[in-house]
Amino acid sequence: MKKAISVILSVFVIGMLISALTGCGADIKAENEKLKAENTNLKSDNDKLKLEVQKLKEEIQKGAEKDAAITSLTAENQALKKQVEDLKSQMTKKKK
Repeated sequence: MKKAISVILSVFVIGMLISALTGCGADIKAENEKLKAENTNLKSDNDKLKLEVQKLKEEIQKGAEKDAAITSLTAENQALKKQVEDLKSQMTKKKK
């Protein structure tokens, strides 16, 4: 008797599981397709953002190079100004 009840309950549970899966199949497939499309869009957005990050890194690198050039030119300009001042003072000493 217990064995018969166990078999009946097992068949009932399996039947409920199969009917639940079959009944929700269309909804699950539609949601799955929607999620696949969203996943594709997110991957595309991610690729675009990776390219944008790469471009920004390149721009930062170029900016750093320009800053280094400006610093170098500023130092050179200061050295030339000092040379001009030294030459002016030498010329005024020679005139006297």
